[in-house]
This record gives sequence, structure tokens and C-alpha cells, in this order.
Amino acid sequence: MKILAVLIGKLIILAGKILKRGSSLPGKIALKIDKNLLNKFKLPKNIIAVTGSSGKGSTSSIIAHVYKSMGYKVIHNYSGANLTAGITTMLLENCNLKGNVSGDVLIFEVDERYAKYIFPYIKPDELIVTNITRDQPPRQGHFDLVYEDIKSAIPKSTHLILNGDDPYLLKFNLENEYKTTYFSLDKTDYSYIENKFKNLNIEYCPKCNKKLKYEYYHFETLGMYKCSNCDFRHPDSEFHITNIDYENYQMTINNKYTVKLQYDMLYSVYNTMSAYVATSIMGLDEKEIVKSINELNSNNKIYNHYTYGNKDVYILNNKNENSTTFNQSILFAERFKGTKTVIIGWKEISRRYEFNDLSWLYDIDFEILKNCEVDNILCVGPNAKDISVRIELAGFDKDKIHLFEEPLSVKDFISKCKSKYIFNILNFDYVEPFKNLFNEEASI
Repeated sequence: MKILAVLIGKLIILAGKILKRGSSLPGKIALKIDKNLLNKFKLPKNIIAVTGSSGKGSTSSIIAHVYKSMGYKVIHNYSGANLTAGITTMLLENCNLKGNVSGDVLIFEVDERYAKYIFPYIKPDELIVTNITRDQPPRQGHFDLVYEDIKSAIPKSTHLILNGDDPYLLKFNLENEYKTTYFSLDKTDYSYIENKFKNLNIEYCPKCNKKLKYEYYHFETLGMYKCSNCDFRHPDSEFHITNIDYENYQMTINNKYTVKLQYDMLYSVYNTMSAYVATSIMGLDEKEIVKSINELNSNNKIYNHYTYGNKDVYILNNKNENSTTFNQSILFAERFKGTKTVIIGWKEISRRYEFNDLSWLYDIDFEILKNCEVDNILCVGPNAKDISVRIELAGFDKDKIHLFEEPLSVKDFISKCKSKYIFNILNFDYVEPFKNLFNEEASI
């Protein structure tokens, strides 16, 4: 059955290439022929997996780039297909008829709810958990459920790579003793003392349930923390980001290496750092890792910067149904001094289902925008009215809130407004329309 499943899968892949279509269909069909197919591949010696609520694609892509630039043959789900069928398709693309996968290293992102279906068959040597946050409520339910799914799936032999600034991720080692490497960000000019966010994943110690105390914050619950009652605290980190220079798109690791950032936002810092740590632990030369990362181009799927007349325009790709990505964009906009117009919108809430759930809008701290020189907020798309209701509840006057049905309809308003900065906080389906709208002069 294995050879038949592999053969049929490869034929479907070939047909897809001829028709210029890519999908997870080959893996889906192959698994119908042989439901145990994932257990029958002969895999590369080195395996790195990345999971979490957000940042999986960016992080795994950086790791794959580092390995590829050093001459390794890399197997990677570049398309982002990270469910069972998509990962099976990735292996089918890179194996012979016997199921032997030809490559030096397997690097893959896996959906956080599907790790339990993948890791019994593909046991990663290293696993990066980027974060676990409020995300896609109709599909994920509560983030504690996501944590339990990931925790139950991790093989005992796997080496965890975790962000030590995130107290929620320390839960993995409260009951288990995985080999773990932590990285963290030292206090920088962008850190702050008073908590800016209200809707948080974790505010109380996971050991004794007493309030966590912070020396400083980087974002939401990321920062330097300790329990007010017991010994739960920020872990000692082997790898430190010792400086961030957003103006020059770079950070410093362990006061030694200057590393280029793809964009000047905090999650670019963390994604890049986790990729650096993963490749360093796997034994790659650190100077070569830095050189490779510094050769990466900006990730224009996530972030674009344009000049439009006398205005600076930022297009930020946010993951709908995930308040953390929106909060990150809000924190980014807050950094800039000067009048601002903020555009928020999407074409569809989700491609996965039709529940049209908007509860996640109320987890986003739009209130932060009220005190950072925002002149106008433009609500765009089919849910423009719903967005405007949330913005009004955040304390904005109605005369600052404007509704538009289509992306192009905002052009005249933007041309005439006096704001120095335009921040487009968009779902991926509106990124291209707004890039086309503001493509007068690309800055990066």
C-alpha cells in the first residue's frame, strides 16, 4: 500500500505542477490509500519543527534559508501547508517510491492543534514553540486547550526552544523536564514599566496562582517577571538579545553579533532570534548563521513601507482572529510621534469556516490608540460597521471614525487628510489591494 500511495501522490503533484496549482490534495489522497503512510517515510537525520499561534511561517523560513545558504539540502513546507495532508504532501514531493526522503534536514511548521497528529510519526530533534495566545476562537477554543494539545504531543527526546520572556511558555516545564534552551530580550529603550494591555493570557503564577510582578514589559505579558509569592520567575537564558535598533533594522545577540531584522517590529526580533538559537544548537557556525540571516530580504508579505505624497505609509499584515498580532501593530504605531490615520479592515474573517465570529475584536486594546495622536480611523470592508462599533467603545469620537465598503474608496480621503503617518492594520486579503493603492514610491 505504501508504494501505491506514494505513486498516486506523486502523480497528483505532477498534475498540479502542469496545471500550475499547488495544494494539500496529494497528501490527502495518499493518506486515504494508506492511513499509516506518515509512519512509513524514511526521514532525514535532522528534524526541526516550529509551532505556535503566530510566527511559525516566518521562523521556519529563516531556519530553512540558513541551512540552504550553507549548502544543505532542505526539506521545508515553504507553502505553509501545515496540517496533516500538507505535511504529507511535502514529504511526497521529496521522496522516492520507497518513501525515502532525500534531504539533509527536515524543517517544518505545524499547526498547533495538529502537532498531536504529526509528532507520533515525525519526532523533531528541536521544537520551537513561538507563542500560545488567543487565536481563532471558533476553531481553537481556549488557549489552554492549545497548550494541552502541544504538551501531550512533544516527544521526551525533543529539545525545546522557548522564549523565556513569555511566562506562559514556562508551563511546559512545570510538570515535565524537557531539555530546554531559553532566549530572551534584555531591557531596551522600547521596554516600558506600566502594563499597557488588559486582555492578557497570563497574569497569575501557574504554580501558586498569585499575581506576577514585572520589572519591565516588552509587550503584553512578555518581559522580566517573577511570582509575588513562590519561586516561579523568568528563567536564566543562554541567548540574549542585548540591543534593538529599529531605525536601522537590526539587533544585537549576546553583545557579539549584529543581526539584520526583516522589519522593525518586536516579533521580527523574536522570530529571528529563535531561528538563530535553533541553528546554533544544531551545530551550525554562528558567524555563518549571522551572515545568512543578514542576506535575507524584507518579508513583504508581512510588512511594507511606502511614501505617498508627504505621508509615511505602513502596511501591516495581521492575522484575523488573533488579538496579539493586532496589538503588536498598535504598539508599533504608538512608537511614532506625529499625527496618524489608522486603517483597519478585511475581506473575510476566516477561510476555515463561516461562523463570522467577531469576539476577538474585543480582546484588542484599541484604547492605546486614543492617546497617540490618531486623527482618523478608517474602517474598511464588509465588517466596517462592526469595527467602527469597537472603535467607538474604545473612546473615539464618532467624527474620527469613517466607514468604507471597498479598499480603493479610501484613496481620496487619504490624499486629502493631513496625517503624517498612515498605518494599515489589515488581514492578508487586503494587503495586496492596499499595496497597489500606495505604491507610488516603495521605501523598502
